[in-house]
Amino acid sequence: MRRIAARAGKKRRAGRRNMNAALLTGGFLCVAAIAPAQPVYNLTGLPLYPNLSRAKMDGVARTDALGHWCNRFAAETFDRNDVVQDWYRKALVNASETDLNNDERYKSLVKLSGIKLALGIDYVTVYRTANQTTTSIELFRCSAAT
Repeated sequence: MRRIAARAGKKRRAGRRNMNAALLTGGFLCVAAIAPAQPVYNLTGLPLYPNLSRAKMDGVARTDALGHWCNRFAAETFDRNDVVQDWYRKALVNASETDLNNDERYKSLVKLSGIKLALGIDYVTVYRTANQTTTSIELFRCSAAT
């Protein structure tokens, strides 16, 4: 039983490495220009909102509730939530949209106003809470569940 679990763990780690390598070597590289900080690389390949005040690409992929390995790019802007949401609706024309109040991952946020735009298993979230002065943007590039 332990051998099976160890093999499964190795496969997951290999899958993560393969996904990260594909993202690093593929045509997905975008740079977020955030003044006056250093450039931040968006390895998700999903479109970047042009007026960011802060951004960070997570160093490791994480699993979601369905077992997909996802790389996350998190950013913030001082632009209004509705402006950013409209920009992403235009940038992701064929995306399905859901209210983040219906997403388990965001249930703990108080007075949440936001959307999730999904393209297959990849998705973008744009939201703001009552106590935030910025709009949060998260880009998720995911691999198939293993």
